[in-house]
Amino acid sequence: MKRNPIVLTLIILSITSHICLASSASHTTMLTNFYLESNLGIREIANQTAVSTNPEIRLFNRKSPNEAFLYSLAIPGMGQLYAGAKHGYLYTAAEIGLFVTYFILRNNAVNTRDDYREVVRQNIIFIGPASFDKWDLVEDFEHATQYENWNHVYDSEVTRNRTGKWYWKDLDPSLKDEKDTEIEFDSKYRLEAFNLRQKANDTFQTARTMLGLVILNHIVSAVEARITTRRWNQRQETLSGFEIDVQTDVTSGSLKSALVLRKHF
Repeated sequence: MKRNPIVLTLIILSITSHICLASSASHTTMLTNFYLESNLGIREIANQTAVSTNPEIRLFNRKSPNEAFLYSLAIPGMGQLYAGAKHGYLYTAAEIGLFVTYFILRNNAVNTRDDYREVVRQNIIFIGPASFDKWDLVEDFEHATQYENWNHVYDSEVTRNRTGKWYWKDLDPSLKDEKDTEIEFDSKYRLEAFNLRQKANDTFQTARTMLGLVILNHIVSAVEARITTRRWNQRQETLSGFEIDVQTDVTSGSLKSALVLRKHF
């Protein structure tokens, strides 16, 4: 009867040992079942011999919308190319095309203007000593294409001293001193010069329009480059979105920490 307490103690210790072993095995099974999650589903990583502790995380460098704006403001399309947008080449091509068109038109306008002035020089006759040397290249030559002789509404002593007295060579010489308003005649040479002058002015205006489009191309490209760069940053943020969790791996026989990357697609 005195040995009964000792026997009971041994029985209790044995039962307790078995309970602890069962609990340890159950806990081990629970720890080995952890997951790599994504919005596309759940993939179980169970009973693996190793878990990577260095998951690759794709990061990106943000691009500055302000820099893109300045790049395209200086050279259209450069801001878009900075953000990786190939359509920036369209702005660059437009810049080149507009500039080439501007210079071609301006060169044509200059040549046409020279042509009309040459018609004036070849077909005007002076009354007394005078020459084209003192003529104003804009005012005096334009007036010559509008009137048949020197005696027109813009005539003054100052003008007359500069231009001298003149008339178109196909005008009747008897009308050379008459007021232009009283002359019912249109010199064919004057009309030729007038038409060339109008053509030159129209071409100059078209060239200025091209130059305006060049400036507009800079502004539009700069604004669009800023928008494109902001969208690029937002897209990269979406593509690189992730969550990190810490799990424990005991499959190799020892406790190890592991980073679990939850990737959002």
